[in-house]
Amino acid sequence: MTSHLRVGLVVFAVLIAACGSSPATTPGPLPTPAAPPVVEKPPAAAAPKIAAPAPHPFAYVPGVYRYEIRSDAIIAGEGTARVDTVATRAIVSYRISPRDSGLLAIEGAVDSFTVTTSRGTSPLSAGLPFTMTIAPDGRVHAQPPRDSAGVCTTPLEAVIATSRELIVAIPVALAPDAQWADSISAVTCRGTIPVTTRSERQSRAAWVAVPTEWARRDGDVAFEITRTTTTSVAGEGRAAGRDVAVNGTGQGTGLLYVDPELGVLLGAVGNSSTRLIVDTGTQRQQFLQTVRQHVALLR
Repeated sequence: MTSHLRVGLVVFAVLIAACGSSPATTPGPLPTPAAPPVVEKPPAAAAPKIAAPAPHPFAYVPGVYRYEIRSDAIIAGEGTARVDTVATRAIVSYRISPRDSGLLAIEGAVDSFTVTTSRGTSPLSAGLPFTMTIAPDGRVHAQPPRDSAGVCTTPLEAVIATSRELIVAIPVALAPDAQWADSISAVTCRGTIPVTTRSERQSRAAWVAVPTEWARRDGDVAFEITRTTTTSVAGEGRAAGRDVAVNGTGQGTGLLYVDPELGVLLGAVGNSSTRLIVDTGTQRQQFLQTVRQHVALLR
């Protein structure tokens, strides 16, 4: 999971509307965004009563899993008093099956998706499938490059991208204080605009008692992965009948909980801050988007 949810279509509609209703501005060079608030670590029920297992590679276990993904975004136009909020809730299903090659096939689907803004609540049609192939440790295997021209053909593309990112890659043997760094680059969407998103991530593992909201029983234990991310986005396309360019940088932090015995992500929480410039040719405006995300495995 990246440190922020791409809330996509509705957020981008807010940005375009703000540009269209605000005086033209020509901001200076894009400033470095302020660091996002530190993630408030959910309190653990107790210190671990079970010692950490011997270091061994994490592997996803075949099965069917369902998650709830919730996010709350605040979009503020710099230099204006306008502030918009967007809340989303998605239910996503995954079926993980082994393949003869030793890889795992994932058949996923966005079962439901609801967006709430200051103007009301809108459920979007869902049931949209997606597929991917991964190594047992979660590393994506030979995904074909995505066509930037066709990546934004559905308003659910943003939540599909987020759903793919819930498959957390753990390329080292899990043990207390295990650390690793990785990066991802993908074509995703800001509404109808395809953008290239590049993220650099630093991760560290710790053996902890699982916070109550993700625990399956009293005294549940798992690995907590603390992740920090720096991200850049850049893209261009057409929205609301105008040529639009989007550029930005961001930072984020997150906590993920994985069970090494069950081979499953139990849940996650994260937040991020991204500073964006939206350029419609006649207007350029900066926005600060902050997002808090919560993910939970449904029993």
